[in-house]
Amino acid sequence: MLVRLTLVMRGPDLLLRSLLRLASQPLVWAALGVVVGPYLFYRGFRFLQRKRLILDIPPSTIRAAAVGAVEIRGRAVGPYALVSPLALRDCLYYRLMVRVSENNKRRLLIDEVCAPLFVDDGTGELMIYPAGAEMQLASTGGEGGIYLDHVLSRHGFSRGDLLTAEEYCIAPEEEIFVLGTLCENPWATERADASSLSRIGPGFVSFDEADLLRREAFPSLDPKLPSGAAQTRQFNLYPRTILMQGQNPFVISTRSQREVVSQLAWKSFLLLWGAPLWSLWGLWRILKQLEIWRVLAGKAN
Repeated sequence: MLVRLTLVMRGPDLLLRSLLRLASQPLVWAALGVVVGPYLFYRGFRFLQRKRLILDIPPSTIRAAAVGAVEIRGRAVGPYALVSPLALRDCLYYRLMVRVSENNKRRLLIDEVCAPLFVDDGTGELMIYPAGAEMQLASTGGEGGIYLDHVLSRHGFSRGDLLTAEEYCIAPEEEIFVLGTLCENPWATERADASSLSRIGPGFVSFDEADLLRREAFPSLDPKLPSGAAQTRQFNLYPRTILMQGQNPFVISTRSQREVVSQLAWKSFLLLWGAPLWSLWGLWRILKQLEIWRVLAGKAN
């Protein structure tokens, strides 16, 4: 038993030492530079392209927005609120990323829920359909509570399968920056009752669903009293236009346009210059090593 326990304890150490030894070999980094460098250069070019697209789209107010590419900044608002699984705070949208263990293999689950989401810049309100958006939001980690257990059970897992959990939220009244395509609302002509918003878009949950999720998060709520999900403000749930994914970049961020562009600028600069240098260095290092091997082989003969 003592010998077996010693071997088990040494196994991870041996693996870690092997990885460190492999990472210390310049030839390994050279091969990675030749293989990965071109892909990183492509990624840098895409970042640069996105930065230019964002800069080419002028900021607009909701009142003056026209169909096509638009850039809007304002407060996130909506007719009713959800509850985030980890922080248990009111939100209009959340994306929960959970890593679980299934048959000794790690698996990533993404639970994404959105109530009807609007942005208000003071000149009007604009509905956002967030499906397919690149979310640049602050993250929150933690172990969650009973509500997280409900979320896991909906996907067929239990608390014992949980490894890590992280969530991204848009809270009511939070300042957001949205870049996307303003389109004619494909659901504007639908006729649905107030408790069934699924026909507005498959990404929105109805008020009844939001109310049920809130009661799952807070089991102590009196079933005879309102759960607190509803907001006092009234919204047009069938607007003529809606901001959604189109031919242009679709970004929803809690950062400003300047911060988004600044991040894209340094990422594109780093990859466009660093990736080719890494690839060239890797090619030179491999050729040099081949030359050394050739010389050694000649001396051996």
